[in-house]
Amino acid sequence: MSDYTVRPPLARCKGKQKTGFVRFLMSIFPVKGDEAVEIVRKLVFITAVAAFVITGGSLLSEIFGQLRQIYIVEGQIEQDKINGSLNLSAEEIDRITEEQPYIRDEMMGLYSANSDLVGWINIGGEDKLINNAVVQGTDNDMYLVTDFYGGHSSSGTIFADYRAPFAHDGSAPNFLVLFGHNTSAQISFSKVTRYYYDRDNLGDGTNPDVSFYRKYPTIYFDTLNQEGEYKVFAVCLFNTEEQYGETYNYLRRGQPFINKEDFNAYILDIMDRSLLFTDVDLQYGDDILCLSTCYFPFGMEYENVRCAVFARKIREGESREVNIDAARRNYAWVGWQQAKDRGLCGNGQRVWDYRKYLLSY
Repeated sequence: MSDYTVRPPLARCKGKQKTGFVRFLMSIFPVKGDEAVEIVRKLVFITAVAAFVITGGSLLSEIFGQLRQIYIVEGQIEQDKINGSLNLSAEEIDRITEEQPYIRDEMMGLYSANSDLVGWINIGGEDKLINNAVVQGTDNDMYLVTDFYGGHSSSGTIFADYRAPFAHDGSAPNFLVLFGHNTSAQISFSKVTRYYYDRDNLGDGTNPDVSFYRKYPTIYFDTLNQEGEYKVFAVCLFNTEEQYGETYNYLRRGQPFINKEDFNAYILDIMDRSLLFTDVDLQYGDDILCLSTCYFPFGMEYENVRCAVFARKIREGESREVNIDAARRNYAWVGWQQAKDRGLCGNGQRVWDYRKYLLSY
């Protein structure tokens, strides 16, 4: 007796029986005989898979790039710093010292590899939470996607604002901004945001608002000609898009302080906007260092927020000690409209003792 049973679509074909792989493909891709609903389902699935592959491939590429930055590029950078002039020829040493007469030996190997080198930054001391070379290009774009040795890198390189050139002897200007990425691999300037909120210490009983500062109240920034240590005095969040409210010019367009009034006005603005109060005083003549990076946890739907940490250089003859117990959170900081709408900042009234901490006022 003949069997007239209707066979399912996967088997509705002529010739020899299809293999499991072919049946698998036919279950994914539309085939003749599929109903309209089934065709739509398959097309939606294919589109979703394609989107996942594209975005996933981009994500994997970024991850591999950051791993390369951690284990290859940064390892080579540190080794070049350790070696100093050890592996350089006499001719190369002469060339470097002619270009940079005041350069210290430990910077020579790095300078030989990249003459855009202007310094070295360290946060955490021996913990080396951030421990890397700092460069300065001819714009603020190149080192966003370029590693120290000139290769393409989504992690980029920590760099100084090109609008604030260093002196011929390698000395930094009296106001300097350093930029670095906030990456998923926690490299470059990712850990800078822990001065604002230390999520890594939520479970140890410490106050995440000031715990990171109390561990690391100073930042080391060495230039080509001298070592330097800076006391952190402020941590701020800034908006960069006018549609969300005020866009305060915390970068100063890279310009140094021109007089006492200029310095005092800027410090007053920064301290009003600071989410952290310390016991560090300031006065006209102090060198100010600003570390700037993106801050995404403000809200994943926003990409307009920057986290900036401010520190001033320890004066000649001054103690490096800091009264970390005096650190406290400022919940009345001056913010932009977006932050006000979310109830994250105060009403704009000054709540810090500027006559005590701004000595040149």
